[in-house]
Amino acid sequence: MSDLKESKTDQISELIVQDFSLEQEHTLVDAKHVDELKEKLEKIIAYLLDNDFERLLNAMYRLDISEEKFKRAISGTAGRSVSAEIAELVISREIQKIETRLKYRS
Repeated sequence: MSDLKESKTDQISELIVQDFSLEQEHTLVDAKHVDELKEKLEKIIAYLLDNDFERLLNAMYRLDISEEKFKRAISGTAGRSVSAEIAELVISREIQKIETRLKYRS
């Protein structure tokens, strides 16, 4: 399972860079594993939560993350940090997008 996720890390990174309107040479591109990608994404999300909430909301809209899931993550009731919850939502959604594209490409 981790090999499957690792092979998708580059694709996930590219989608996140695009959806969050990050610079192409952003540090996410260097992530080799999904866990490393998640850790870097958490830092970006924490920054956006504190400094540019509107940009974060725009990214959630582009990603098509449900408002309900986002509100649940923002409430921080799961016992993890808000940025970790949102990062998990983002990565899960990007994986769904990749799998859907692969399914319908064939």
